[in-house]
Amino acid sequence: MQLTQHTDFGLRLLIILARKGGGPLALPGFAAEQGLSYNHIAKVAHALGRAGFIVSLRGRSGGVALARPAETITLGEVVRAMEPGLRLVDCAHCALGADCFTSSVLAEALGAFFAVLDRTSLATAAQSHAPAFAPWMLESAS
Repeated sequence: MQLTQHTDFGLRLLIILARKGGGPLALPGFAAEQGLSYNHIAKVAHALGRAGFIVSLRGRSGGVALARPAETITLGEVVRAMEPGLRLVDCAHCALGADCFTSSVLAEALGAFFAVLDRTSLATAAQSHAPAFAPWMLESAS
């Protein structure tokens, strides 16, 4: 499974905001620091604002800030908001139709994925000592 860049950038923005105590954060500086397009970050910030995760602050010291404390935002909420209609496969257009058990297995796997994200707050994800993801560990498990 791979999330879109839109979600990736949104999570990055929220994590940096959480590390800054909620903000404010200037988007041009964030985009430059992350090596990302400002226009793309502006679209991501707009989506995060519509979903109620951040607010815009005007003025000289403006930018964006968290709309709620980082402890009250879960990664599951963010991914659901940024990835509407997320599913692992499109079973609706499959020739196997209802004669396949895979769709229920994949639905269970997606549920487990969100269960982990739902129990992980933005504050936890923003901890700098949190362990990094190691994709090679998944390969050795098989």
